[in-house]
Amino acid sequence: MSRVSLLVCAATGPELAGLLPDFSPPLTADAKSGGDGTAAVSAAANWPEMRLWPVRLKAGDALCCITGIGPINAALAMGRVLSRAEAEGTAVSAVLNAGLAGAFDLEARPLLSHCLVREEIWPEYGLHDGQSVTAGAFGFPQWQPPQGEAVRDRLTLSGVEALAPFGGRCAKDALADCRSLTVAGVSASFARAADLRSRYQADLENMEGFAVAYACARQGIPCVEVRSVSNKVGPRAREEKDFPGALRALAQVLPALNLI
Repeated sequence: MSRVSLLVCAATGPELAGLLPDFSPPLTADAKSGGDGTAAVSAAANWPEMRLWPVRLKAGDALCCITGIGPINAALAMGRVLSRAEAEGTAVSAVLNAGLAGAFDLEARPLLSHCLVREEIWPEYGLHDGQSVTAGAFGFPQWQPPQGEAVRDRLTLSGVEALAPFGGRCAKDALADCRSLTVAGVSASFARAADLRSRYQADLENMEGFAVAYACARQGIPCVEVRSVSNKVGPRAREEKDFPGALRALAQVLPALNLI
């Protein structure tokens, strides 16, 4: 009889090491994730992507993986690891996707704060008129579920209640609800950042969220996404970014969700 499991995924080794400070893959068991974190981040940068590893959480065994950076890697990784988990008798019944993200407004979403993504947007799908992309003007949706509306450029994500079978819960004010958009190219100009924020009323920008959520939706698996704010979207001053701090802040995510 197949068992069910929670899958914890992150885009990079350092993000996974930040989430799971006491974890290291079996093949790199000598690379411990303790201490001040500096050595752990360095070692985790070499952890292989798209592998499925067991990890122990408070409520029992779970699985974890590194997807790789960007929507294509994330989609490919999810297809591989979800299929492998099912083939090995531990089908994934919920996914927690966590990592770093940029915020369009650091006053609303400060550096190192934690955000619960309730909607993911892919602003690059649809009909491009030379200035912007309109998903509804394109004749082909990405997917038509058996029930409900066709999926074009938006997906609704699950809340923390999807983690309840694994003991997941959190205080009401522990995570700020937000809307995020997924890009293949990080916004590097004021004009692009302002345009995306205006068109989609997004709070965050990331590179994997929509792909992970879409893979889950196609399999009927709830997807929960939590982001630690690492930078301002677009050009930023030195005080408008803190990637090391945001990686360290990821260590607070699983305790806040009562998973470790």
